[in-house]
Amino acid sequence: MTRLTKLDRMTVEQKTAEAIKFWASPIDAAFPPETIAITFEVSLPWLQLKRCDGGGIPFMKPEGTRKVLYRKSDVIDFFHSRKLKHTA
Repeated sequence: MTRLTKLDRMTVEQKTAEAIKFWASPIDAAFPPETIAITFEVSLPWLQLKRCDGGGIPFMKPEGTRKVLYRKSDVIDFFHSRKLKHTA
């Protein structure tokens, strides 16, 4: 039996609300990985891999916690810089 992640337990309406909250927030707002995964349709394991291996979205870890947060401006800049102009 596999454990359900926080994302697996969310309804479509809750996921939609998270994405709306992301886009409606100020540019310097910070969000947990779940919100980024929902909004940009990436997996939580991918975000974690990029945090460990490098080359991913800049992130913050508030002192004294295990929490990971991403600043909205950094997330938008990261995905904007990954736009492709062609496949070759």
